[in-house]
Amino acid sequence: MHKDKLALLLLLTVFALLGADCQAPWDDEDDDERPLPTRAFASSPLLRAYYDMRTFPEEMRELKIPEGRDFDDDHLTVQFEMGGSVTVEEVRTHLYVVPPKGTDIKDCELVCRCVAPNGAASAWKVVNMQVGDKIALVPEVTFLSEFDGLSSDGVWRIQLKDHLDDKDGRCLFRNASLHINRGEFAGLGGTPNETQSLDSATGVYGPVPEASGVRMFMDIGWFGTKRMLANQFTFTGTTFYVQSFTLVMSLYILEGNSFSERTHWMLVAPSGNWHIGVFPDDDAEKITGGSLTLATYVTSRGSTPDGPMNNLNGEPSAGTWTLYIVDTEKNNNVAELTTDWADTTGGSIVPDGAELTLFLQGVS
Repeated sequence: MHKDKLALLLLLTVFALLGADCQAPWDDEDDDERPLPTRAFASSPLLRAYYDMRTFPEEMRELKIPEGRDFDDDHLTVQFEMGGSVTVEEVRTHLYVVPPKGTDIKDCELVCRCVAPNGAASAWKVVNMQVGDKIALVPEVTFLSEFDGLSSDGVWRIQLKDHLDDKDGRCLFRNASLHINRGEFAGLGGTPNETQSLDSATGVYGPVPEASGVRMFMDIGWFGTKRMLANQFTFTGTTFYVQSFTLVMSLYILEGNSFSERTHWMLVAPSGNWHIGVFPDDDAEKITGGSLTLATYVTSRGSTPDGPMNNLNGEPSAGTWTLYIVDTEKNNNVAELTTDWADTTGGSIVPDGAELTLFLQGVS
């Protein structure tokens, strides 16, 4: 009997350790009023996000990134269980962070480092919140040679900190992802692709929901994904690893509407990994009549061989992808998602000429 109890105790201890190994400190807290999203599935052994963006709750718990100079004791750590048993050539992380109240996101002073399963750590690197004259909605931090030759297997850690103790407020952590070797296994090639479109019967069209009140830039954690306009694309062809995507979206916009500054979209892969975007005017064809403008956006995101990488790079194509759209200011100045196409070449509106469409392309 004593041996049986001892064996049961050892078994429970092993399960507890295995469960704790992949949890961030805040995941064990019980807070029903300010919940957290669920953990994302691994996209592949070489790519995973921490939280599933489809499960962002309204008024999610605030995870504040520490501010100050004590790097050894005061930073936020996120863990990723990786696999694949491949030799590491590069590691990249993509971050979803929100500025503190009253601070522009490009003025945030975050630094980031990566720690390998064997304890080897990179130097602290600046998180660039702005690329050129544009805000980096999903800032990328690269570790292109620090971990060369290590195995991909094990728990990798991303650590974040505001390195200046200037009391300008603490940024909020919303999510992070980790790519090893760009999320792609060796030997892939070709240019496989698949397209899915949603007509008026299969898509969810109509007014874009407005968040209640003005929110911080890109902070989906305030209103959650259930309050966003959601459309799902199901890809059933032969699976390939995504490197780029193109979205076609048409919207009717009221004159004087600050649409491009306050309306955001988010594409979420079957795993829960994400890409966040806005509606820049240079992506659109527009036809204006009276107080309404029809804008058809053709938006592409991809990866370059040596430069910035799309956060969805390496995602398997098969499964259900979800597109969310939300207006982050409640002022009854509503935009409406439509299937109509703004044909600027012909100078006319083409009914049902621009169905909501998602095009995926990659390697296999």
